[in-house]
Amino acid sequence: MAKGKTSNGSASPTHPGVSVTPARRRPRPLRKVLRARRRLRQALTRPVLTLSWYPFGTPVIRWADLIGLTALPAILLTLLVALLDPFELTEKTQLESDAFFYQIIRPDYPDTARDDITVILMTDQDLASFAEESPEMGVWPPPYSVYARMLEVILDFQPKAVFVDVGFLSRREAPGYDRLQSVLHDYIIYHDDPVPLFLSGGEKRDGMDRTIIFDLPGPSVAEVSVTHNPAYYPLYDFRNDRLSAACALFRSGRGLDLAAPESCIANDDANQLMSVVWPPRGSSSQGAGIFACRDLPESRTQRVIGAFLGMAGLDFLGIAPRNEASGSPYRQTCPPHVTLAAGDLHRQGGDVLERHLADKYVLIGSSFAMADDLIALPAHQPLPGVFWHAMALDNLLVYGDGADDSRYVRHDSTPLFGPLTHSLVMNIVTLIIIQILTSIFLRILDATKLSFPSGAGFGRVLFGAAGWLIFTALIILMGLGVIWATKIALALFAFEQLKLAPINLWGIFTATAARTIIHLPKSLAAMSGLVLLRYLARRGGSRLSA
Repeated sequence: MAKGKTSNGSASPTHPGVSVTPARRRPRPLRKVLRARRRLRQALTRPVLTLSWYPFGTPVIRWADLIGLTALPAILLTLLVALLDPFELTEKTQLESDAFFYQIIRPDYPDTARDDITVILMTDQDLASFAEESPEMGVWPPPYSVYARMLEVILDFQPKAVFVDVGFLSRREAPGYDRLQSVLHDYIIYHDDPVPLFLSGGEKRDGMDRTIIFDLPGPSVAEVSVTHNPAYYPLYDFRNDRLSAACALFRSGRGLDLAAPESCIANDDANQLMSVVWPPRGSSSQGAGIFACRDLPESRTQRVIGAFLGMAGLDFLGIAPRNEASGSPYRQTCPPHVTLAAGDLHRQGGDVLERHLADKYVLIGSSFAMADDLIALPAHQPLPGVFWHAMALDNLLVYGDGADDSRYVRHDSTPLFGPLTHSLVMNIVTLIIIQILTSIFLRILDATKLSFPSGAGFGRVLFGAAGWLIFTALIILMGLGVIWATKIALALFAFEQLKLAPINLWGIFTATAARTIIHLPKSLAAMSGLVLLRYLARRGGSRLSA
């Protein structure tokens, strides 16, 4: 370049003794990176959809909103909280989500196996009934002779399989021990084919092959594992190397080997946990009137609307009755299976027992004032634990052996890769979709601004502000409605099509609500301040011009 010339050839002043240093250029790779970054930012902020018809402003939806970049901090924070889970929020919100799903959304559950299962429940009143037959049988805790008497009556009708949800884990001084031991052997020899009989086992210790106090004559009379966890039902107990109660009943009814330490259903992961599906309806026939069922609304739409009205405290139209002693109006008060009173077995007619015991799965449980054995259930009032096993068996019978896409609902699933499972991936996908919808909702909310003509009077401003507030409230309700409808649709898809346990609706809702609550005051304050400034500026401008 000639001295005294600029890069474009024009003259430039020169000063003696002063050298001209050319401007330093950025390295070419850095220029390319900055140029690409600028183009990416322009692309992400480019409008995708402009709502020009919107009455209070012009919302603009950008690519960053649609692909989740706007919601990325909220998504990452939610995943971090769920991973650390300092206050067990994940587990608590999951249990509440299960209750909401089974009570309100309530998937259609077939009742094809309901009549195949009978529960015999023993209570304090039944001990009094046994005392009428023999005084020694009416004491607490129930002596062995009580269980021997029940098993004798049941055996006469040759049930398909029997489970006694009582742990005979330590010998005590009570009448009927030898009699009950003899009855256990009768289940092998009384009929041409043995009747499978299962007893609740305890935790094994080193050197133990069984934990109950009776001699078990063969694999068809065995101990099984029991677990009362409302979130899931394990099908196989690897720690004690035995089947669960529901799995043992299911396999015995199918004529499958009970001694094989394998999965409950063929070609299934033995470590898999089952999410028990609860029907909304109870059994139409309850022996001796032990339980009274509740009539629940059949319309899913009515249940969903009623649930939200109930949460808001609105109890009109009788959709969501409040202040009921039994809690949620959508919880069923009776169990899903026929229940007979243990004390009435020797009083019932033969035709009644034939109908409920012959070729049935029979489960014996108890609920005493001193030992109620109640567990919390998602769709029912707390029930004795024996109904948990009965419903798990019902699920296995309904969903079959896994053929023809008929499989039970999985509490979780085998890993896709690393720690990620199908259920976890479905929850993450739902979280991302809901947070993207939340970004769009907040973008529309931010654009909802009030405007009025120059020189408008106070009355007109007040009237317009009232309309703006009403419209904003409706937008908030509509936005939350769309978000909830999307979550419910995704939950039904995961449950009915993928056979996955209900997604964590309340956990995802909590994350969405927290983001909205944090954003909402800032948005409303900005809009209100803008309205006030506009009004004052225009009023001041009109006075100056006058």
